[in-house]
Amino acid sequence: MRFSLLLLLATAASNEPVDDPVSEPASSEESRPCDEVEETQEGVKDLKKEMLGLEFFLRDKKEYKENCPSIEWEQPKLKKYIKEPKSYLPKKCKD
Repeated sequence: MRFSLLLLLATAASNEPVDDPVSEPASSEESRPCDEVEETQEGVKDLKKEMLGLEFFLRDKKEYKENCPSIEWEQPKLKKYIKEPKSYLPKKCKD
């Protein structure tokens, strides 16, 4: 029994060296710290723009209801406010 186990282990062993180091493949797109900083800055700019658009959207909605509900006005979609953050209230309502 022991002999067959040893024979099995001996035949199963390959001729390849066991200590052959395994190297990780080099990433072709390794990011540098400065790239990460630039990406973060762009993300912050986008986030600020989205927050400003949301702020204008909510402010217009509130001011319209409070100051000039009698004026006919359809509020633009939030996407428009995010794309170009500004107030879209009619001039009559802002005065």
